[in-house]
Amino acid sequence: MTGQDTIWTDPQGAGLEHLHLGKEDEGFLADAMFVGRSDDLPPFRLHLLLRLSAEWRMEAATVRLLSGSSEGPRELSFTVNGGADWRDAEGRSISELNGCYEIDLATSAFTKSLPIRRLGLAAGESAEISVAYLDVPLMRVRPVRQRYSCIAPLGPDGGLYRYEPLFRGNAHELQVDSDGLVTDYPGAFRRVYAG
Repeated sequence: MTGQDTIWTDPQGAGLEHLHLGKEDEGFLADAMFVGRSDDLPPFRLHLLLRLSAEWRMEAATVRLLSGSSEGPRELSFTVNGGADWRDAEGRSISELNGCYEIDLATSAFTKSLPIRRLGLAAGESAEISVAYLDVPLMRVRPVRQRYSCIAPLGPDGGLYRYEPLFRGNAHELQVDSDGLVTDYPGAFRRVYAG
């Protein structure tokens, strides 16, 4: 993959995600835009920029709320090292997120692909992980536990994974393409364009 664009929609018509994923010398740069609405809040626009290693480990993230209401800041920037130690834009430790390897946005199909690629699970394997969960558009981040289980590993025809957000108690089967990008997350996201 040298660069591709992907668009996902919310089957209920509440949102849209557009991702440009580009290959860089040392990894990947994911640049995503979101438009949508959440519960009783006004519509929002959000920009996400993620720097990933060649092994799909998140190294840095910047999230900007471009419009909409927020209970938190309008922009968040993080770095995370291979030991899952997090720092803010000023280099201060964010100890409550230590142990999380990636960020997960409530509005993003793409961020569900990060653990799938990083973990590299074989058929029948599962892993319980911590992620930095960002509640959008409120811009509140907190660590949460999730479990990923491999039903059918990545191959030329894609793969199938079970995703369980343990903090909410429900589970979903995620169909992914050969690059590990979600194609179908029933009830939440459906890929409508890949090119």
